[in-house]
Amino acid sequence: MSIGLSWAHVLGDAFSASNFINVWAQIMDGQLSPQLFLDKSTRTNYKLNNNIPILSIVGNLPFSLKRVDHPVGDHWKITNTCKMQSHSFHITQNQLNQLIPKFCGTKVKPFDAICATMWKILAKVRGKYSSEPKIVTIIRRDENACDGGTTGVLLSNDQVIINIVEANDVKVSEADTLELAELIAEKTVDETRVVNELMEKENGVSDFIVYGANLTFVNLEEARIYDLELRGKKPIFASCNISGVGDEGVVLVLPGPENLNGKEGGKIVNVNLPKDQIKGLKNEMREELGVF
Repeated sequence: MSIGLSWAHVLGDAFSASNFINVWAQIMDGQLSPQLFLDKSTRTNYKLNNNIPILSIVGNLPFSLKRVDHPVGDHWKITNTCKMQSHSFHITQNQLNQLIPKFCGTKVKPFDAICATMWKILAKVRGKYSSEPKIVTIIRRDENACDGGTTGVLLSNDQVIINIVEANDVKVSEADTLELAELIAEKTVDETRVVNELMEKENGVSDFIVYGANLTFVNLEEARIYDLELRGKKPIFASCNISGVGDEGVVLVLPGPENLNGKEGGKIVNVNLPKDQIKGLKNEMREELGVF
């Protein structure tokens, strides 16, 4: 059996979508009552980390946003200036174990290491015909956010922290991967508050994109995509992709399957990038990590 869910981000983020389909399965199995949706009044007031620099503005906009020239209206999708293409990589646990030792003794986590590796690779690929990405957006789950769990579904778009990482003094394609990973792990600028304030000020007058405004890395490692259960069966493989992203593209890092063709765990990395970058990325990923 294959189950798919098409979900507009205006309804809620990827964590909400994952919780939704998991609870749907429990309802289908007769385990839960459908009366589970948390009212907005029950949300936790999340605290922002005041130790992280918050404000970064370019052209009166946060670095992480791009204003859409032509409002999308009810279509919820932008028109790209180039053809976009999706591709999926499975980084096995063995391949991940070979990558991680380079970052021992640092605050770098597997997600940071994967992002740094792909940032450098894409800078090399893009540098052959255009400027390399000096600014990337990192989207993570808010550690203080309630995820709804099995007792409710929190439909929201405020479960994530939007961070900006700049490498202005570094040639990314030639940089040490550890240096880039440490930038991602420790030198981010939190734009969540300024983005929220701008959205309230605009009040829906203009449309903006976050995914693909810069090269965007999204940490979905904690998304509960393998928690779905029907008639005692759990997923053999589960994944997620995002369409309608800006020209800079998006990279999603998800938990890998428990067992896929004998390959245990690891991470699934799904990309949606300009088509002319996919071939170069695949070649570099094969050479760098042995990933196809």
